[in-house]
Amino acid sequence: MSTDHFTLFQEALRSTDRPTKVILFADLAGSTEMKGRSGEVGWLPTIGKFLDITTEATTKHGGEVVKYLGDGTLAAFDGENAAEAICSAIHIQEELREVNSQGVVNDCLATVGIATGRVVEYKAPGGGIDYVGSVVDLAARLCSAAAPQAIWVDSATVASANMNKVSSKMGRVHDYSPDDYLSEEWRVELKGFTKPVKYREVIWHGKPFGATNALVDEISERTTAQTNHQTPPRPDVREGVVRKWDPEQGRGFISTLSDGDYYLDRRHVVGGEDLIEGRSVRFVPRPPFKDGGRPVASCAIQEGQHVRATFQRVLAHKGYGFVDIRDALGNQQSLFLYLGDDAAGHRPGDVVTVEASRNHRGISARIADELQTTGGVDDAR
Repeated sequence: MSTDHFTLFQEALRSTDRPTKVILFADLAGSTEMKGRSGEVGWLPTIGKFLDITTEATTKHGGEVVKYLGDGTLAAFDGENAAEAICSAIHIQEELREVNSQGVVNDCLATVGIATGRVVEYKAPGGGIDYVGSVVDLAARLCSAAAPQAIWVDSATVASANMNKVSSKMGRVHDYSPDDYLSEEWRVELKGFTKPVKYREVIWHGKPFGATNALVDEISERTTAQTNHQTPPRPDVREGVVRKWDPEQGRGFISTLSDGDYYLDRRHVVGGEDLIEGRSVRFVPRPPFKDGGRPVASCAIQEGQHVRATFQRVLAHKGYGFVDIRDALGNQQSLFLYLGDDAAGHRPGDVVTVEASRNHRGISARIADELQTTGGVDDAR
């Protein structure tokens, strides 16, 4: 006898006894392009490996695979197991990173979205249990908005998760605290949801991976079109090592592991200082000056450098904030700044002298010589 879904869902809408579930949606990033580049012999094994990894990670952490959606996996965890769902997502990303590095598969990257709430549970035609509802849709939308290797979780998941249970390989090496596993809270507009959705990214490998390029472009266009003064998206940043620096010419090169060398001249160094070969640098990437040239590093700051900075945001209840720095040409980036109990004494616009220092997140800032002045970013150059 076939399932009467119309009646089933009508009754579910009237019911107050819907179960609370943590829904995880994992999708193979770039699968359409991958299929276009090679025949089935090339992409079928990759999808198979991806499905194996998502299944193993789900069951290991106490969840159940609800169904496979082509090159995606929908999994469910009991409502009190939000931390286990996050651990499952981390397991997926770590395993994929490992098999890619070993050459077992190539470019097999996933996006993961997790949402928590009441769902409609029903018996699918195949006999298994399935789930529908806005929570399922939200997990899928978060997954589709996230960049490859990112894990996005909604605010309900964060609120219900025991973050003391969350762990990753890098977190264990660098002794992450529970708070270190979550980015600050952001809002994103998602298709099918009338209001912006609050979410956080799970920091499982040192830094956030962010949003898809399409979403970033959409946000950028929307921000440009608005007439109010909302804060624009923050620029992308890179880290590298000074490979060569000529103090007489005031220029050199920064090497990165991900995308080769960047050209840099003194105008793009915050404070206009000479760089030290072999020292780590954080910078904002720019396109080459001419076709065929090397990409350019702007707003560069090297580890150990002291610069003037302006508070952009202070989260006093969390003990940290963000400061803006600029180079001589106006290129800008933000640095994380831990403040501890002193956070309540700072306000956006305050100017401080900071030292670029390294922690498990990469190059951040610490106060070197606080100045009790206020003003805009131009004062901090």
